[in-house]
Amino acid sequence: MASIVISGVLGLLDYDEAIYLWRVHKFDFGVWVVACFGTMFLGVEFGLAIAVGVSLLLVTYESAYPHTAVLGRLPGTTVYRNIKQYPEAERYDGIVMVRVDAPIYFANTQNVREKIAKYEQQAEAQLAERNSTVKYIILELSPVSHVDTSALHILEDFNKTYRQRGIQLCICNPSVNVMEKFVLSGLADSIGRTHIFTSIHDSVNWCLDEMDNVEGSSHGYALSREESLGTNDSNNVGSPGDLEHGAQGCVGVVLASSADVEIDLRESMEDKDFTYSNKITIASIGAGQL
Repeated sequence: MASIVISGVLGLLDYDEAIYLWRVHKFDFGVWVVACFGTMFLGVEFGLAIAVGVSLLLVTYESAYPHTAVLGRLPGTTVYRNIKQYPEAERYDGIVMVRVDAPIYFANTQNVREKIAKYEQQAEAQLAERNSTVKYIILELSPVSHVDTSALHILEDFNKTYRQRGIQLCICNPSVNVMEKFVLSGLADSIGRTHIFTSIHDSVNWCLDEMDNVEGSSHGYALSREESLGTNDSNNVGSPGDLEHGAQGCVGVVLASSADVEIDLRESMEDKDFTYSNKITIASIGAGQL
């Protein structure tokens, strides 16, 4: 009788599936082993109950410790990916880009906070060698489907802590549900709605522009008024004082009389392709100097 039962049970074992689970996913193989031995020694009901319990524990563990990644820009593109997956991805001094790949709720808020703090500290250590610091932390929240009140409190505290240290928090591409929670809780206003972007590339460009502006204003103008304006010599067209300090990526350089400059500037601002990030450098010279 026992041999008949053993023979029947052995026929129920799916060895190929067990080998497949071991090769592909060790956690699933562990659940399979627990369910198998639980059913064999404790009965079908207990075996299934143990398997369901272990599966729930694994789901809870994975949600409590969500995957996060530091992002970098793939060269020549506007695509940002995990730097571990793409080591050639480019990063920018002073900017830390982090993606959270799971909903943020009470079970994982502390873990998310610790990971972001770890990434920021690692960036600070690298920048210390170049006498620089982290100025912006960009959170990519497109994979985050929802947040609860615990997550909102953590993000609010997170924002206050870093703002006291002179670090600006930026949010990228939150879902409709997440953005609604940000607005209702006041977090959107606390962070600043101008610091919430539809794409990570827009946020990076904004941060770079802000750092360029701060760097330009901190240097000031070393030249005196007479030196910056130059002499009346016609060779001094477009002197440094007439140019926008530290301008990069300009729309164009306009050499014209003062009346023409005003017309061209107005037309540029009315152009539908003109955005706040574009810069116009104007060298205005008197009539008759062209």
